[in-house]
Amino acid sequence: MAMFQKNVAKTVSIALVAVLLASSLAIIGANVAYAKSDKASEMQKKAKELQERLREMQEMRFERVKKMFNEKRLIFVDRGPNYVHFVSTKTEGGVQSFILRINSEGTPSIYAALANYTKEDGNRTLYWVNGVLKVFGIVEYIDKNGDNLYQQNDTRLQYVNFAKLDWKLSVTQTTIDGAQGWKVQMIAKDRGATYNITTQVFNTGVRLSDGTPVSPYEAKIDFRFENFPWSSTESRLALITSFTGVSGTASVIHYADTTEVVKERNAYAYFTWAPTATVDDNNVDVNVYTRSSRSEMMNYTEFNYPHGNKIVHDPVIGVLSGSIEDVPAYQLPASFAQPTPVFPGLTLLATTVAVLTIVGVIIVAARKMIVEPKILKTLH
Repeated sequence: MAMFQKNVAKTVSIALVAVLLASSLAIIGANVAYAKSDKASEMQKKAKELQERLREMQEMRFERVKKMFNEKRLIFVDRGPNYVHFVSTKTEGGVQSFILRINSEGTPSIYAALANYTKEDGNRTLYWVNGVLKVFGIVEYIDKNGDNLYQQNDTRLQYVNFAKLDWKLSVTQTTIDGAQGWKVQMIAKDRGATYNITTQVFNTGVRLSDGTPVSPYEAKIDFRFENFPWSSTESRLALITSFTGVSGTASVIHYADTTEVVKERNAYAYFTWAPTATVDDNNVDVNVYTRSSRSEMMNYTEFNYPHGNKIVHDPVIGVLSGSIEDVPAYQLPASFAQPTPVFPGLTLLATTVAVLTIVGVIIVAARKMIVEPKILKTLH
């Protein structure tokens, strides 16, 4: 009997322990579920905040370019096997040309220039500025100090050199709200990954489906990278680019946290980017590191993205004349000014054919090969 009671007590004790253990596990599971729910809710809240911030910046950009939106321009297209260039010309109240050249040979590049042709008192003047964006490649790295930036002390896992990939260039026509445009895609595939650099240009101002305003002096760029062959689940990506002028007298200015500018007198070529990107369809902050090279007269910009299978980022490249405060940057400086993208005192002094002949000088300059930047030689 005593043995029976002892066994019963032992069984009850085990049962109680099992009940307590199950209860504890249930509580832990509930806490984990609540924690995941809280984290998901926090991420959604942040994503909405980033989306709203981007919308406000797009509206501020629109305020600076809206005066140009009603301009109707004539666009000439020249297509080669690995390049396409557009010459967008306005001959009302003066002769201005916006030149856009996209090249997939070697390092992918996008070249933008503004040309004014004037004649006063028998003197002819070609007034121009240009900027070249080069997209060198992607670094996968381990962020050792947690600053979300690729630095020299971080661990580099691999470097995808875009100059060594086989890029395919395609050009298609498109229309948005009656505006005629072209979409240029440079696509390369490597080890299951797809790298896509898309550029859109229009003959007048448009608002794209994502809200981005694009003036007739601008081109919208999309960086889209899918299925990157990650070496680690803890790594990040840094997209390495540069922006520079072709003219020896031009200066490169880090104008704002999201904008690089090439200045030639009172004309400007600029490269500006959204401070957010989408990674696996979630809005995230883009961490950017910019450095200047005085010897090479160019600014390097590294865009840092978190781990993901689908990364999409939306910069803009463009040109304008006036004051540097008129540059339609995503992140506006404190001194906000309305745009004045006009060319005072100009009259119609040349035909479109003459302008295109002069623009040919600029296009030749755009074809010049730029020596590989010193900073990239450490990545090979």
